[in-house]
Amino acid sequence: MTTPRPDAGGTETLARDLAGWLGYQLRDSGIDASAVACNFAGPVPTGNSNVTMPFTATWAGADAGSLDLVLRMQVPANQIFLDADVLREHRILAALADEPSVASPVPRWAEHDATVLGQPFFVMERVAGTVPTGTPSIHATGWLAERSTRQRRTAWTSALDAVTAVSMIDWRTTVPFLADGAYGVTLDSRLAHAAEWYRWVVGDRSYPVTDIALRYLFTEMPSDTGPPVLCWGDARMGNLMFGSDHRVAAVLDWELASIGPAGIDLGWWLAFDEFTTHAHRVEPLPGYPDRAATIHRYEQLTGRTIGDPRWYEIYCAWVLTVTVIRMADIGVAAGRLPADNKMGEGNLTAQMLARWLDLPVPDLDPHYAARRGLPVR
Repeated sequence: MTTPRPDAGGTETLARDLAGWLGYQLRDSGIDASAVACNFAGPVPTGNSNVTMPFTATWAGADAGSLDLVLRMQVPANQIFLDADVLREHRILAALADEPSVASPVPRWAEHDATVLGQPFFVMERVAGTVPTGTPSIHATGWLAERSTRQRRTAWTSALDAVTAVSMIDWRTTVPFLADGAYGVTLDSRLAHAAEWYRWVVGDRSYPVTDIALRYLFTEMPSDTGPPVLCWGDARMGNLMFGSDHRVAAVLDWELASIGPAGIDLGWWLAFDEFTTHAHRVEPLPGYPDRAATIHRYEQLTGRTIGDPRWYEIYCAWVLTVTVIRMADIGVAAGRLPADNKMGEGNLTAQMLARWLDLPVPDLDPHYAARRGLPVR
């Protein structure tokens, strides 16, 4: 069968097939379950390589009960990255399940056989809480904007605690298999893989901002990166779930996790702070510390000094901009965007790169601006 995407309907068939599969998993787990039903709470696509759909499973039988779960399923085509693998994320979550320092969703079952639902997938327990969202920025609307200054500070402090806790995990005993991944463990191997991905995305086209940024990343690569650590890979407020106490309840979205320099996650966090504030021409909310305070707290918590945080911020902005190039191409192929769109450089992260590298700042593409609720500038 063809995997139903969240915007394409087909959830009734998906729910039926998932319920049949889940019944076998429950019974294999020693649960007397019959008449299993899966009711989707509504598709919530997250990440670039997977579809994420929360649902509630109910069943009858001697052990009648219910579970709030999440289906995480690989996108069938038009991947953003070269090496997307949803089951890799399941393996990471399983390895972290007994790690007390980092709260992450509990994985339950995984399925390699693509014939069951159309693509490999796994099911994890649903965590109760709130993920900060907002358009055009979490500093303008949404959960974070609605908190008090003290509550925002609590959330930020807990968030930085979570980011640093990831990097302090002993990856050699927890997730050693990540060292054999496409990123390797060094900046050299990471950038080699990034360059391969870039060539795959852009082909023979020229994108001046990202072309120059990639050359900068190679020529200005830090030499003293410290020992490799577990990198979450997508460190930002929008990938954290917060409880009613405004503290982190779960660290989400591990599809980009890898082993590498500690600066990767710090730079990612800093770049997203820039993206959600100054790139949108939005001031940080009261109680939300600035770049210098973030670096200071990170170094306090870890005992590490990141020699050139800006390099890592540029790396993050470059990855995000290349992602937009790829997404624009997918949009053109699907008929959602005209072939002459300028999203590949007319976006906020390309503007960030241009400012940081003293390049001419490109105007926003109208299609990109409309998607983010921004004026063209």
